[in-house]
Amino acid sequence: MAMLARGNEGMAARIKGSEYSIGYLEYYFARRLGLAVAHLQNRAGRYVEPGERGGQMALTSNAGQMPDNLRLFLPDPDGAESYPIVTFSWLLLYAHYPDAGKAAELKKFVRWSLTTGQTFSRDLGYIALPPEIASLSLAALDRIN
Repeated sequence: MAMLARGNEGMAARIKGSEYSIGYLEYYFARRLGLAVAHLQNRAGRYVEPGERGGQMALTSNAGQMPDNLRLFLPDPDGAESYPIVTFSWLLLYAHYPDAGKAAELKKFVRWSLTTGQTFSRDLGYIALPPEIASLSLAALDRIN
């Protein structure tokens, strides 16, 4: 029987309250609620546990594939230790902002997010960006005016 739930919180609650259920939600919510998680087979044929290590390995092992527009999708990423379901959280910015002051403040915040802010990733349920990807993102940020 299929059941619907709204958002990660709703899905996590539905899974937790439904015996023998299977669902898909962000790892952070599963971890926070103590839900059992599935080890999935990756492209290399290995079963990998979801979590920071497998996610970080997927991002790091595939950083070299990052295109100039920074739109990297990782369906079944390369890497023996890579968890097979990993993606980025996206931030879409304009190339030009009419208000130079607002542009400067926005860039200041995004720069912090890509540097010092990365240290908060784990506590917020995210995976820190590999240095190579953070560096490419900072270079793109520098092109905004």
